[in-house]
Amino acid sequence: MHPYVHFSWFELLEIGLFVTLILFFLIFLIRFLILAPVIYHKSKQNNIVLGKMPSWKKTPEYLLLILSIPLHLLWEIAQFPLYTVWHEGDWGFILYGLAHCTLGDLLILLSVFWLVSILNHSRHWIFSASMPNIVLFTVISLAYTIFSEILNTRIKGTWGYTELMPIIPVIEVGGMPFLQWLLIPPILIWLIQIVRSTHNM
Repeated sequence: MHPYVHFSWFELLEIGLFVTLILFFLIFLIRFLILAPVIYHKSKQNNIVLGKMPSWKKTPEYLLLILSIPLHLLWEIAQFPLYTVWHEGDWGFILYGLAHCTLGDLLILLSVFWLVSILNHSRHWIFSASMPNIVLFTVISLAYTIFSEILNTRIKGTWGYTELMPIIPVIEVGGMPFLQWLLIPPILIWLIQIVRSTHNM
């Protein structure tokens, strides 16, 4: 293992952006999932009319990012030891890798969301997603992941798997990233619909 790693300004920017997103998630968690039901209950008892939520917090992109951060971050942490990079760098390098991969996950998520939105002529399809849209959202995300894993493990050699990584037959990509993008997209849509209905957004 390397004794230390020097980060470039771009790598530090990535880590800073990652930390900022985590802070946004914590604020969202406190404000909407903990405080909001209590405030709503008290206001209803006292016949107080609540102010409207800022419009940007109602956007599908905001909810998609905020709810996906913990899911993708926890998944990346869980699967990171199955990649060789876990054993090749120090903790600073591993932290950067986690930040980089999680931000990449968010970028993939937004890109696929916008692609499905173009096909639906609306960004609000995710609030009442039909089964075809859920399948499309998941399949496109999964297809890109398969392409990325093949590109980076076999062609570019950017990263590799340890012997503990389960491999999907035929396509020969890691089972954990495959499962990540098979499960998280539909779970996210479900969570978005729950949050939206709970807070009458």
